[in-house]
Amino acid sequence: MSLTRRRLLKISAQAGLGSLTLAAARGLFGETTGVAAQPTGAREIRLEIREIRWELAPGKVVRALTYNGRVPGPEIRLKEGEFVRVILHNALAAPTAIHWHGIDEPTRRHVHGVPHQLIPGGATFTYEFVARPAGTRWYHRVHFGEGIDLGQAAPLIIEPAQPDPFPFDREVTVVLDDWATGTSRPLPLTFAGTAGARGSAGGMMARMSMGPMGCGMAVAGPATPQYDTMSINGKAFPATEPLSIREGERVRFRLVNASAMHTHLVRLAGHSLEVTHTDGNPLQEAVEVDALPIAPAERYDVLIKAGRPGVWPLYCAQPGHAAAGEQVMVVYEGHKGTRPAPPAIGAPTPRVWRYELGRGRPLLPPASGAVRNVHLTLSGAMMQTDAWTINGKRYPATDPLDVRQGDHVRVLLTNMSMASHPIHLHGQSFNVVAVNGAQLPAPLVKDTVDVEPHMGSVLIEFPALYPGVWMLHCHKEVHTNGGMSTLVRVAERT
Repeated sequence: MSLTRRRLLKISAQAGLGSLTLAAARGLFGETTGVAAQPTGAREIRLEIREIRWELAPGKVVRALTYNGRVPGPEIRLKEGEFVRVILHNALAAPTAIHWHGIDEPTRRHVHGVPHQLIPGGATFTYEFVARPAGTRWYHRVHFGEGIDLGQAAPLIIEPAQPDPFPFDREVTVVLDDWATGTSRPLPLTFAGTAGARGSAGGMMARMSMGPMGCGMAVAGPATPQYDTMSINGKAFPATEPLSIREGERVRFRLVNASAMHTHLVRLAGHSLEVTHTDGNPLQEAVEVDALPIAPAERYDVLIKAGRPGVWPLYCAQPGHAAAGEQVMVVYEGHKGTRPAPPAIGAPTPRVWRYELGRGRPLLPPASGAVRNVHLTLSGAMMQTDAWTINGKRYPATDPLDVRQGDHVRVLLTNMSMASHPIHLHGQSFNVVAVNGAQLPAPLVKDTVDVEPHMGSVLIEFPALYPGVWMLHCHKEVHTNGGMSTLVRVAERT
């Protein structure tokens, strides 16, 4: 769904609601989101987790776990600094919980540290947190067991208190997902991650110039689902809902990869993409590219200049993904019915985003305590097993990272496996300092970073901001369930 700022303000004024959230605006459009301003100053949001049958496309009906009966769940839009109360009812038989991905603050009743507050079947639980930092965040089911690859995810947009550094006229949220429906031929897994999207093997093999790496190397264990369908905003092409834009606009696309396993290489035919934000955090300046690889759990904001009227596909250029449903038409106003341009599958992409191209802003506070150096080796899936390890151990046997509040934590992640690993830290963001041994010109601020296979490495740094127990894990669901998780235990400084 796309929404112009002018239309949103007009609806707000007509309804007498002041700063109307997008979720509330959708309520005016006939969708029930359960968002309501409270007299106490807290914004109350009601969600229900329930199972439904969801039609991805004609002939592709799947079992889905949903928020408020839709895939993806309702987009929640908040103001930076707003106090939020989310009342969640679990209509499933099994216990569950929500992870508020990208929210940086001390553990409160949002409980996205460890252990998670599991909500029994039929029970209700209230989450409370402050909406910060600004940016494209998201929420999804806790990463253990099924959930993310059954559609239980949704965008969480926090609008900045200060003017956005990259102005725009219209914005569109795009949620990418992968599905195992059993109705089509399985797709190759994107083991090489963001490196494979650039046509290279990644890690040491890329530095040794050993050539492109096939996507289908046999490192998947028996627990890996046979993904055969890709979706955009809960539908597979040709059932995807077209996105409307107008000539002359600067359009902001908020891209969320909610996939459990797949990296996506996003292109918009006929247009370049200006990358402005990584995991919701602004860059110093936009970076113009032709294609954008997005690992699971990553988010990118991009701007496009709407200067080529017509109908253009926004699609994934990974092998087989567009044909499996991962495309949606971007339609200029006045051009509905125009024959769309075809996706340029297999065409060269001269400018592909990589971390080294971006210059992040110094958003994290400086550390005040001791420097803590940690080296974590990622490995696993040998002989087609489902075991994934950190320093040779599987969670919960992995060794925790014990630090004190204020410490300067430096974590070197080295990937000795044949699959990429998007590593996510709960509770706060981090600086990406170096990739494959090369220092970044200015650290990127992220909460998820893709560590390339075949001896790829990433150095991250962060000040230990909040006392508590936080997860550090691979965001590929099979890898998490296979043991690639550990804990960051932050002791309160006395």
